[in-house]
Amino acid sequence: MQIYNNFREYCFPPQSQVVAIGNFDGVHLGHRSLFALATARARELGLQAAALTFRPHPLKLLFPERRIFLITSYERKADLIASCGIDNLVIAPFDHQFADLTANDFVENVLVRHLGAAVVIVGDNYTFGRNREGSLSRLQELGRAHGFKVEVAPPCRVDGELVSSTKIREAIMRGEIERASRFLGRPCAIVGRVGRGKGRGRGIGFPTANLVSEVELYPCEGVYAVWVEYQNERYMGVVNIGYNPTFADTGLTVEVHIFDFDQDLYGQDLKIIFVEYLRKEKTCSGIEELRQLIATDVERARQILLAS
Repeated sequence: MQIYNNFREYCFPPQSQVVAIGNFDGVHLGHRSLFALATARARELGLQAAALTFRPHPLKLLFPERRIFLITSYERKADLIASCGIDNLVIAPFDHQFADLTANDFVENVLVRHLGAAVVIVGDNYTFGRNREGSLSRLQELGRAHGFKVEVAPPCRVDGELVSSTKIREAIMRGEIERASRFLGRPCAIVGRVGRGKGRGRGIGFPTANLVSEVELYPCEGVYAVWVEYQNERYMGVVNIGYNPTFADTGLTVEVHIFDFDQDLYGQDLKIIFVEYLRKEKTCSGIEELRQLIATDVERARQILLAS
């Protein structure tokens, strides 16, 4: 997949691409249905399949007072989109100039002039242009005027629920890992690099790796059974997300204990795959109570992971 970091710098040949449009945060099952439709049409027509997305997320510019937690980093999103068979990922820098484009300008200058759209794939609730003035029917009207077709991907439902990035964010923040994973169509996971910790885990017999990640959205504070992927190998583990109340720490930490593992991981990248929520954080009376609590977590997580 080719990545074009600023659509303004390229002009694809006219009528050369099938373009799926969206923010695609999480690249969940609903997004994948758009990509599947785009790639199918591209193969039928002998064209390339493209995804048009925005950086930063539009809500970050339009509502700076809100704290928008993204499910995936930009790099992870690009990797996931590539895995869907998309040929070209085109980024629209979402600045005030872009946000001020009218619906007509967006179609003429972005979709037609720069992206060479022959077919445009969107969801059934799609809006576009300044102040969301463009509706789906307006896009279809402009498509007829400019010579491209518009196809609407059907809503994606799992267990009767409409899949959306908002629902996935809410599920992750509540620690509903299984529900989030069903909507994502893959296990809920974060990727990060191991940083320096305080060495407390090793001192009580459960060494931990402190993960530093660029993701903005973590599962709620607590302890989870996880798989840990490192250098193409998978290990069982438990992860604690929180503030270490026993030690009165103040900053959020992500600490993973990997079972039957004793290597120096400082500076290495790990992927943490969440399997099941075990418990809330707990303040212990001392080191011995904490050690017993972690031992119980480890045993319970081992049973869960062996059965998964």
